Amino acid sequence: MKAGIAVLGMVAILAACGGGHSTEDTHAATSDGVSGVPVEVEEIQVNVPVEGTVVARNRAEITTRMMARVTDLTADVGTKVRPGQVLIQLGTEDIAANRAKAEAAVMVASAALDEAKKHANRMDALLAQDVVPQVQRDQAHLQLKQAESRLTMATATLREVETAGSYASIRAPFAGEVVGRFIDEGDVASPGMPLLVVEEAGPREGRLAVPVVAASGLEVGSTVQVATLGDRVIDAPVRVVAAGADPMSKTVEVRVTLPSDWPTGVSLTALVPGGTTRAVTIPAAAVVHRGQLTGVRVITGDGAALRWIRLGRSVGDGKIEVLSGLEAGDMIAAPGAAIAASGNESSASTDAAEEETQ
Repeated sequence: MKAGIAVLGMVAILAACGGGHSTEDTHAATSDGVSGVPVEVEEIQVNVPVEGTVVARNRAEITTRMMARVTDLTADVGTKVRPGQVLIQLGTEDIAANRAKAEAAVMVASAALDEAKKHANRMDALLAQDVVPQVQRDQAHLQLKQAESRLTMATATLREVETAGSYASIRAPFAGEVVGRFIDEGDVASPGMPLLVVEEAGPREGRLAVPVVAASGLEVGSTVQVATLGDRVIDAPVRVVAAGADPMSKTVEVRVTLPSDWPTGVSLTALVPGGTTRAVTIPAAAVVHRGQLTGVRVITGDGAALRWIRLGRSVGDGKIEVLSGLEAGDMIAAPGAAIAASGNESSASTDAAEEETQ
């Protein structure tokens, strides 16, 4: 019996030893099988951030050229308007009185001109018969010219009054939307006083003051990346590049086309290409996030070690710039690579404790 028990014990020991050797071989295979991605240094585009503002392509401050009381106000902030639509009607009582006087003056001047023509014709006939002296005939023609001048002046005054009457109806200069109102019905409008602000419907513009060096690489039709509120980011085409720079700020005005639904008046940031530089880049999907920390799993001879790094900006093609923590030639775990839970992953930054906390 004792001999049987001893044999069984030996078998158990051998089995245990054999199992340990098998586990060790599997772990080594897992470590060696981790797919890696080399850390590269490559040329990347350097972008210069430029602040700007979203504006309408056309914006009009509606004013009046006459002083009068507002009798009708048909538009308010948010009102959609069409070209030529009446927005404000001013009182025309004074204009009506002036028109009546001007029309009367035209009638008087016209009658005087008719009489002067008849008198001049009579003087011509009498002078031909040698009945009147030449001086009387000349005086008659002088009176005719004066009558013509008075009629011209009266007609011009009437046109001036009619033009002033057209100022009483203030109309929309183009299709768009009212974005500002500074007067109420019953107020007195004065020349130069803003009454309404209308912005044109359609594409918006981003107005940028780009440094001269960065602007030298821009031309009409090229694109720049633009971001505004709500993390809206687009590639905006350049519409205008000023021919000269502002001597005070040493910047060039650049305008880019934006979607029509972008609100005007808000700030935006444009990334203007400013040359290239060499930088360390890695696949963005390989980055490990731990709260506000970012890191990558660096493949070493013992497995994969989590190393904290400081990231820069995205550089396209799914890659991101690394500012510190990695060097060219380092090997990092590929995105999605299988890493053993223990035995071949270590971190000098107490990664295991952070993982347990999470």
